Amino acid sequence: MKRYLDLVSISARVHRRQSRLTRLCIVLAVFLIAGIFGMADMEIRSMTQRTVLEQGAWHAMFPGLTDRQQSLIAQRAEVEISSRYAVTNYDLNLDYTVNDVKTGICGFDESMLTLFPALEIEDGMFPQTATEALATKDMKLQLGLSVGDTITLETPEGPLAVTLSGFTGNNPLLSQSGAYALFFNIDGYETYFLPDTKSEDLVLYVAFSSHCRIPDAIDNICAVYDLDESQVGQNKELLTLTLQTDDSAMVRLYLIAAVLAVLVVAAGILMIAGSLNSNVAQRTEFFGMLRCLGATPKQVKRLVRREALQLCVGAIPVGLAMSVVTIWGLCAVLRWTSDFYFGDMPVFAVSWISLVCGTVIGLATVLLAARAPARRAARVSPLTAVSGNAAPGKACYKAVRAGRMPAELVLGIHHAMGSRKNFLLMTGSFAFSIILFLSFSPTLDFMQCAIKPLQPYTPDASVLSKDNSCTVPKELEQQIGELPFVERAFGRSFAYDLPVQIGGADADAMLVSFEDNQFGWAEEMVREGDVQAARDGKGVLLLYKDGSGYAPGALVTFATPQGEQTVPVAATLNYTPFATSSDTVICSESLFTAITGQSGYTIIDVQLRHGKTDEQAEQIRQLAGSDYAFSNRMLSNSEVRGTYYAFALFFYGFLALIALITVFNIVNSISMSVSARMKQYGAMRAIGMSGRQLLRMVAAETLTYVVCGIVVGCAVGLPLNRFAFENMVTPNWGNAWYIPFGALGLILLIMLLAALLAIWSPAKRIRAMSIVDTISAQ
Repeated sequence: MKRYLDLVSISARVHRRQSRLTRLCIVLAVFLIAGIFGMADMEIRSMTQRTVLEQGAWHAMFPGLTDRQQSLIAQRAEVEISSRYAVTNYDLNLDYTVNDVKTGICGFDESMLTLFPALEIEDGMFPQTATEALATKDMKLQLGLSVGDTITLETPEGPLAVTLSGFTGNNPLLSQSGAYALFFNIDGYETYFLPDTKSEDLVLYVAFSSHCRIPDAIDNICAVYDLDESQVGQNKELLTLTLQTDDSAMVRLYLIAAVLAVLVVAAGILMIAGSLNSNVAQRTEFFGMLRCLGATPKQVKRLVRREALQLCVGAIPVGLAMSVVTIWGLCAVLRWTSDFYFGDMPVFAVSWISLVCGTVIGLATVLLAARAPARRAARVSPLTAVSGNAAPGKACYKAVRAGRMPAELVLGIHHAMGSRKNFLLMTGSFAFSIILFLSFSPTLDFMQCAIKPLQPYTPDASVLSKDNSCTVPKELEQQIGELPFVERAFGRSFAYDLPVQIGGADADAMLVSFEDNQFGWAEEMVREGDVQAARDGKGVLLLYKDGSGYAPGALVTFATPQGEQTVPVAATLNYTPFATSSDTVICSESLFTAITGQSGYTIIDVQLRHGKTDEQAEQIRQLAGSDYAFSNRMLSNSEVRGTYYAFALFFYGFLALIALITVFNIVNSISMSVSARMKQYGAMRAIGMSGRQLLRMVAAETLTYVVCGIVVGCAVGLPLNRFAFENMVTPNWGNAWYIPFGALGLILLIMLLAALLAIWSPAKRIRAMSIVDTISAQ
């Protein structure tokens, strides 16, 4: 051995067991950092993929351009892809039909298929002539069409024969409305449909190069061609995900993300620093011996830093591997929850951003965390260390006064607060768990406001009366419910603008009938009262309105074919799935028939079993026949479900990581603190302290750190929680900030449970050791 640094590998082998917890700290810190960056990367990938499928890969949409302007913009260097686009009968208010079904008409260039992957041609090819068109998958299934078939499009000017060149996937809005769509090339569209096209429906879609500043490019185009910027459409979601937006709301979100990233790194530094500090405290005699042999303080600092880096050699790869496995699990779950959005996402995806960030930030974190322990080791007095006093500290001029408290509790508190730096480090480490948890919890409010999860009553398909009358037979609901792939089918009857008296006041109401399933779901909507009387046909449910004074017990009077009928309000509801300006009254099917004389349904909602397909929906449509309208909501439901699960996986996964780190941090910190004071505990055992007293002393020390950490964490975390909430939620939805008692209670419970675990483990180890072994422990 020629240098002091050669001792690093020897010391690592000798003290491998003592450094085990430090290595585990580094592993978890790297896992936390790489896992969060990896989950964020996967979330951005999934959101980008979802945004492209839902809204397209375009960045800007320019309306009202001349042909020359469109050509000049398409030839600009920063423009990567462009496509002309025109649409008519988008609102289905014009007389364009195929087989008496409302049909929307679109025209675009073939490059549009690149900008809108959802328009991918599943069968056939892009239209080459003016009379060729693409059709949706719904039209293919319902009319039994194939490529090359000719259909008749009824237009306001008369019938038009259209040859089908291919078929595209379904559009969720069209599937939900039961309409068709035909897609022509732009020349064919201009030949037949231009007169019925509004000027704002003639646009140029543009995708810019990723190497340019897109907002500046849009501003430049508007300036050159004298365009009103307020009329230029922008794909804000995609621009946001590619960091190409100047939107103030997005800037606020970036700020929140930066603050959270800093907090994550700070938490890692504190956790590793606490572990290294305790590790150095256990080996004070070793560093004192080095000083006696001639090592300078600078050499001791370098030795400690090199030891910390030596620990990274094995710990960082393990942390990165754990993060990769976590990301694989995330990708697999995303594919399982929504194959439509995430079907192309590889299960074994690797986020190189997370690996680089985890490695770089992990090394930087370890080096920063090693600074304080290195200085502490360098200040060790050689004579003090060699004399056997391995716990350098302040000189004690008087005994600790116990007062009325047991001596072991006072000693535990004194041990916790004896070293100011150690106390601040431990308290800060525990406080950061609360700060991280509270700072990140507003993202759950953001998710709940931004993405409404599917309700239990949301249907996958519906059969409706074409004129909103009660003409759908109840027998059809029974036939649909007997299909093997149907989970449940349930119907509702509607009576609109029904004159009623509520509490003696005249009003117009929408009367709705519920069956057992819907009454069960209505229990979650109850504001006051009980739904059972309404379920039995002896009362009604009433939607509560601010200032109305509606309450259970109020009387509702209906004019029926047999005369007036008065029933009480069984319960008031906070909300209903139906949007109407009139009062909403809900009753049983028998009471609805008694009031209106109608026995049929207005709508039948159908929920399918797992593994639902468009073919199953088409079978329900054929069973219903052409006398009723049909709505397929599977695609739109898949959008909502995929979006919600993607966000939930990321947000709840991150909170779970914080909880895991919190538990380990508390257990590890207390274990290391006990290990550093092992000789003191041995001495106390030698003078008569019992194992129970040792346990209470460790408990007092632990709870001192935890309680102080809770106080500091709440004092700092609540303002950060408010800052995050008021920058993420309030500007977008107007919700006022509230104290997050749920999140606060959860993290405090986790900390207290972790504290109990931290007390039990080291106390058991102390009691199991003999007094002689404890005093001589190194």
